[in-house]
Amino acid sequence: MVVYRLTHTYNVGKDKDYEEVRTIGLYSTKKKAREAMKDYMKIKGFKSHIDGFWIDKWEVDKDFEWGDGFITV
Repeated sequence: MVVYRLTHTYNVGKDKDYEEVRTIGLYSTKKKAREAMKDYMKIKGFKSHIDGFWIDKWEVDKDFEWGDGFITV
């Protein structure tokens, strides 16, 4: 099964060095994610950062490739 995640990101802070990320929702089709994105583009805050919307395709019941561990930077 595949789902589509709609997120919104934008940079904040004095030097715009911090990224705010919001997951808006998960949708069964890319079309539904796009429809939701169009609605959110009209809402205060989101409409000030139109280029911050992203739609990602995610597979359900699948690992995210962390098998080798991770490092902290």
